[in-house]
Amino acid sequence: MDRVSSSLTIVLRIVLPTMWLAAMLSLIVLLSYAVSGRAQIFSHAIVWIILLIIIGMSVAFIYFLLWRFYRIDMDRRFIYISDYFKTYKYPFHDIDSIKGVSLFPDRIFRITLKSKGSFGKSIYFLASQKLWKDFVKEHPEQLENILAKRP
Repeated sequence: MDRVSSSLTIVLRIVLPTMWLAAMLSLIVLLSYAVSGRAQIFSHAIVWIILLIIIGMSVAFIYFLLWRFYRIDMDRRFIYISDYFKTYKYPFHDIDSIKGVSLFPDRIFRITLKSKGSFGKSIYFLASQKLWKDFVKEHPEQLENILAKRP
């Protein structure tokens, strides 16, 4: 089984959201303590509204962009998709296509399944360029029908 996704995936999916959550919760606790009479600027409602907007936007960013990346491992018969808590394996005949995303076509890929799987029908992964190219070079027969050709 060969890993084809980047090692940065765990940082984007687990480490960064955990650190951001810890920082935001610490900020909220510190601001709540400061409101008790020492700092008058934090007693204004507008400061709390702006803070809630920042937290809401960051949660949306993490959910819609960072948590879409999965760890991908491949071997001769299966693609293994993991969110670092659960791993599911899909045979290559269940994969409809693998395409590069238009913004970063050699770095971010979308796996489209023929039917909805445990993580949905479209699965995104951040490819390790070296590992991905090595796997494509070593296993062209598995990917020949599903790897989308760019013009």
